[in-house]
Amino acid sequence: MISDNSTKQKGRIVLPVLTVVLVLLFSLVLGTAAFLVDRTDRVENVFRPAGISCHVDEEFDGEIKRNVNVKNTSDTAVYVRISFVSYRINDNGQIIGGTSALPEFQPGDGWFYMNGFYYYSMPVLPDSEPDAPLIGDEGIKLIKYTDADGGKQTVEVMAEVIQAEPAQAVEDAWGVTVSADGRIPQ
Repeated sequence: MISDNSTKQKGRIVLPVLTVVLVLLFSLVLGTAAFLVDRTDRVENVFRPAGISCHVDEEFDGEIKRNVNVKNTSDTAVYVRISFVSYRINDNGQIIGGTSALPEFQPGDGWFYMNGFYYYSMPVLPDSEPDAPLIGDEGIKLIKYTDADGGKQTVEVMAEVIQAEPAQAVEDAWGVTVSADGRIPQ
């Protein structure tokens, strides 16, 4: 038969050991949680949006507009499109009445006309121009009118660029498609 004394002695040993084990287990759980929650290592997530811009390059001698092209001044590849605004001005540079149609010309290699715009079919890299200008060295001769309205023709070149990636951006914004090789087909 087991005496009461030996049971009491076992109880005096088990209770403190059990208490120490529970305290250690509780400390371990809290320490792990604190480690996972209170991380002091910070990582800075820097997001810099692309800077999209362009510059129209052209030569104009007062009668003939030549070598019309667009320089990509962006920090990413872009697609380019150009439209023209043509109107009449008097000798003082004031806009006057009358119609003024753009003289016909043959677009340079890689350019095509669609829905009021001339598109360059491939992306243009940063700090670059399309391989061929839209209007080359042959140029377009502006008209000096002799009808009742008179005046001379002015042609303004309006260029737009849009980032090349993702292709969906140009498709959504300009309503064109981009093929698998990155070309905007005619």
